[in-house]
Amino acid sequence: MYYNKLCSYIFSISKDKQQAEDIVQNVMFKIWKNKERLKINTSIKSYLYKACYHELVDSYKKNKKELNYIERVQKDALDVFIEEDNDFVNNRIRCVNIEIEKLPPKCKAIFVLNKVQGFKYKEVAEQLGISIKTVEAQMSKAMSRIKEALDTI
Repeated sequence: MYYNKLCSYIFSISKDKQQAEDIVQNVMFKIWKNKERLKINTSIKSYLYKACYHELVDSYKKNKKELNYIERVQKDALDVFIEEDNDFVNNRIRCVNIEIEKLPPKCKAIFVLNKVQGFKYKEVAEQLGISIKTVEAQMSKAMSRIKEALDTI
């Protein structure tokens, strides 16, 4: 007798037809299940509306807890990946620094001027009094060694 009106009432609040029907059905089921112990002191209509409203509120609270839990799990999972990613990056940086230190002195100087300090090949050649071809060759040598070292980790 009240089912459609209760569904309309809950739908007006939740804007979700399926949820409204589920809530009204849950309330009806709980009333039927507890009919022996149930003592209604108001009109049945008023009782049903209040029961449906409280069921909706409980449903929102439960969904919010579930969403918070899911969001927390997702955040924790992302933190693990970010942490692992940071470890990976730090390990690679450490490896590059080790390989830079292993380079021959002239090759290391050229690499540092170009990649660390940002000088162009021409500027490196002018600063060190060498040809651009020598800078290119030494940079190629340095990059090959560093790449080879990174490929082994």
